[in-house]
Amino acid sequence: MASNTTQPDSPSAASNDQPLQREDPEGAAGAAASSAGAAVASTGPPPDLTSDTPPDVLDGTTSADARGSTFRPFFGRPSIKEGSSVDREEPATKTEASSGPFRFTGFLESMTKDAEIKYRMDHKKRGIAVIFSHEEFHWKTGMPKRTGNAKDVENLKKYLGKMGFEIMLFQDLTVEELKRTIGMAAMGTDHSDSDCFMCIFLTHGDDGVVYGHDGTLPIQVFYDIFRGENCPSLVGKPKIFLIQACRGEKHEIGVEPLETDAEDEPDSGLIVQDAGPKPTIPAGADFLICYSVTQGFYSHRDTAYGSWYVQALCHALDTYGTSLEFTHLLTIVNRTVANRAVERCLQASMIGKKQIPCFMSMLTKQLYFTPKPSVQKKK
Repeated sequence: MASNTTQPDSPSAASNDQPLQREDPEGAAGAAASSAGAAVASTGPPPDLTSDTPPDVLDGTTSADARGSTFRPFFGRPSIKEGSSVDREEPATKTEASSGPFRFTGFLESMTKDAEIKYRMDHKKRGIAVIFSHEEFHWKTGMPKRTGNAKDVENLKKYLGKMGFEIMLFQDLTVEELKRTIGMAAMGTDHSDSDCFMCIFLTHGDDGVVYGHDGTLPIQVFYDIFRGENCPSLVGKPKIFLIQACRGEKHEIGVEPLETDAEDEPDSGLIVQDAGPKPTIPAGADFLICYSVTQGFYSHRDTAYGSWYVQALCHALDTYGTSLEFTHLLTIVNRTVANRAVERCLQASMIGKKQIPCFMSMLTKQLYFTPKPSVQKKK
């Protein structure tokens, strides 16, 4: 029976003392070069993301403001008209007084309603889930093979497919191929009939970068290209990024809790929107960025069953994918991964090491993946 090893998805865990625990340290000296993989679409007729004439969008720069305006910081106090007093305030109006500390008309009245607003999930399609899977790396990167990656791909295709996503798999793309493909996904694809968009990276990584087959690329580049000014057909729709990769060289440790809390009451998030004659949406809104580990730390992968994070995510999707609000589901994933620890390893210092995922939300509504009729019919 094949042995299972634990491997952090990071660039520098090179050592002859390889941890042998259900995850292998992903920094061992270089892996054999393999040819960059071809794209594979698993369901439906996918848009052409491999066109030879992609939009020129990934040159490393993006506009900071969709309107192209220049921001000038305001310094100093406003001028005071003659005869007015700095220390004297105008008496509060009836509306202001009734709102307590909140000086926005209708603010309190809108809070309850805003807390219940959900993203639309009644479009014709659920949306595309693009998976960038990296298992083999060019020798010059010094990155070893990501054994166990195939299991992550298998699980993601299965459970995201159940939720109605159109899966597009790309294997071992070079940095340039990554730029071209993500550019086509953002600016060369019409998402008007889709509920949302999802992009998943399974690769080695470090703080702020992910590895392609032949080098690294800043992860921020991928987020920027899907901003509202670059991808108008996804404005107001969830854009979800899942990153399974290391983000540094530190190992998370376990600590003993002083006490065990009972189940906490769920937090309720309130959204405040600034009303105006013509409401707009911030170009950077509606992103949900999910990391397998917090900044600066290793991410663990089981060579037989796949990464800790993807295992937990797929189990949560299978159990709660169409019934639970998605950020609540991600909290369950965080807890599931946090409860694990390295148990068996040739390197004694790895025993007991932990991992905690995290996510950063710019969502403006609740995200529920309600079942699609077309998916239910297939079942």
